[in-house]
Amino acid sequence: MALRLEVWLPCASFFAAGRLCPGIAAIFMQLSLVFWPLAIRWARGTVDQSNIERMLAELAERHRVPADPYALPAKRFRQAA
Repeated sequence: MALRLEVWLPCASFFAAGRLCPGIAAIFMQLSLVFWPLAIRWARGTVDQSNIERMLAELAERHRVPADPYALPAKRFRQAA
């Protein structure tokens, strides 16, 4: 099992995401060994959440419906006799 970046440097995952204030807060949490596990959990949650949002955006883009649903021809159904 490979250790991810969030375990060793939780602040780096925030800085990589472009979030400056949480990154600085994570640095202060890392300075005290007591709050280091909390910083790891916070960084993992943030990374997982951004991955989920990225996958949902990719799914929405891939399965996009036409802008005008009425632009498609209407389907005709036969009636049962």
